[in-house]
Amino acid sequence: MTQPASKPPQAPDPARFAANRRVAVFVAIFAMLFAGAVALVLREEKRRSLLIQPSPPAAPTEIPLPAAKTPAETPGPGETARPPAPTSPALQQSEEMAAALAAFREAAEFMKSQRYELAEERAAAALLAYPQMASAQRMLGLIYIQQGRIRPAIAILEASLRNEPFNPEALTNLAFAYLQNNNPQLALELVETCRSLHPTYTPALIQHGLILLTMRDFTQAITVLEETVEAFPAVPGPRNNLAIALYRSGDHAGAQEQLTKVLEIDPKNFSALFNTGAIYAQETNAPAAIPWLRQAMQQMPLHQFRTYLNDTDLTPIRETPEFLEFLEELDPAFPGAPPPP
Repeated sequence: MTQPASKPPQAPDPARFAANRRVAVFVAIFAMLFAGAVALVLREEKRRSLLIQPSPPAAPTEIPLPAAKTPAETPGPGETARPPAPTSPALQQSEEMAAALAAFREAAEFMKSQRYELAEERAAAALLAYPQMASAQRMLGLIYIQQGRIRPAIAILEASLRNEPFNPEALTNLAFAYLQNNNPQLALELVETCRSLHPTYTPALIQHGLILLTMRDFTQAITVLEETVEAFPAVPGPRNNLAIALYRSGDHAGAQEQLTKVLEIDPKNFSALFNTGAIYAQETNAPAAIPWLRQAMQQMPLHQFRTYLNDTDLTPIRETPEFLEFLEELDPAFPGAPPPP
């Protein structure tokens, strides 16, 4: 059998040839760029390896050794070791308060024995150790009152009241100091404030009654003084003041009754003896008055007693023979009664 004849070869397509050529050029360019990038990276790594040099490890830091302690100085023969000085403010204040308290207690003991100069010295020492010690200020104020130094008493009691504004003792003592300084109205305000703040503080009653008596408010004074006598039945002062208030209000029998009770408590009480004589003098009963005045005279030095003879309650008997004889007994140089005609 015969085979068929083969087909003749075709000419190449110009479009396909151009596309293949463009692909080859792109691949060649990409290969060149990739090679350049790799070369650049390798060069930068080499340069950095030359610039960055590892620093050698630092030598270990030496730890300073603690300074050697110097041995404490040992006391020599006959010497005692000194205690370290206190550095804590609280400790120093505690020591100051302890010293102040010790001095205050000594002052209180001297006050009990009426040794006022020594009491004043120790109270001042307490304040020197601790200037804000209000109790020492109150004590010093009371000492000044006992000594008749009213202005210093007012100053120190006002200071104590600033340190303890509501203290009842400071209020009553300062009220009494103002009364002695002829300022009864301010004294009354203080004691009324004290009684309002401290209704159960009975010592304020004594000052309250005395202030009202000084201000001649006898009706109110009797009310307060009766309450005072009930609170202090064995204390002569309030009963004596009540007797005066009763007498000034016209109740002579009630006054005499209170004076009798005072003399039962204290037979040598000067105020009760003198006031009993004054009541008889107001009744123009010189024979009854003079024995009581004579007993009163025996309770104090004569030069102090003379001032009481100027009391206006003695006016009704001042010109009686009994009183003139009493004056001559008191002072022989005093002129006696005129001779009879």
